[in-house]
Amino acid sequence: MSCHCSVLVALLLGGAGPVFANPQVLTAVYGDFITPPAVIRGASSQPDSGYLIDIYRELSQQLGMQLQLKPFARADIAAALLKSEADLYCRANPAWYPQPLLRWSPPLFGYTDILLSHRAVDGLSALAQQQTVVATTRGYRYPELESLFRAGRSQRQDHASPDEAAAAFLAGQADAVVMSEIEAHYLLPVSRLQQLQLGHYQLHCVYSPRLKPLQRQLLDNYISARASQGDFKALLQKYSWQLSVKQPAKTGL
Repeated sequence: MSCHCSVLVALLLGGAGPVFANPQVLTAVYGDFITPPAVIRGASSQPDSGYLIDIYRELSQQLGMQLQLKPFARADIAAALLKSEADLYCRANPAWYPQPLLRWSPPLFGYTDILLSHRAVDGLSALAQQQTVVATTRGYRYPELESLFRAGRSQRQDHASPDEAAAAFLAGQADAVVMSEIEAHYLLPVSRLQQLQLGHYQLHCVYSPRLKPLQRQLLDNYISARASQGDFKALLQKYSWQLSVKQPAKTGL
């Protein structure tokens, strides 16, 4: 994976809020490892759209700042945030980046990792009996499958990204593929495949310590309000007609 931090993609935003008088830049993380529908690239291979880009735009507007996207390798994200080379990354979970100096937003939305196959998979024990070759993404751990991989009951077939793993599965190079439900509904004909649900995760924004406490609080308040209405997860419907988004139940006093 090639990811050079000297390359910057600036996105100028209109309608910025009046929180800060002087124009400032909010530097957000992206990278080659982030696939659709989080980041969708245009003809020039630069980020063009996607739910992650939409979220970044909303947050930069809340701070009255200009959004700038900066590419990093996945393994370098925590260090980049701690060194103030970037301000935030909004596709993260505290379990994946345990560095104590990082600051975390409330959750934006949750998702489930799923295993997909052309043949029925009646649980992990059945998967173990089938000696399944599973297309996976390099650098990602799948806690529910790790024991099967270690015991040789299923074979991990690593690919550089979920879209490459999906392509290998569709080409018949693997018996199954594992990825988030969000990516699966964008990349695969999910309705025609057998599914096995694995782990469930919450996605958060992770902040650099460079962001001031007031800035973090403004973002936290905005994220909490939007997430409570299901607005962030509803963004996914823009990029996958297959994904059904359940709105949270409204409760009255």
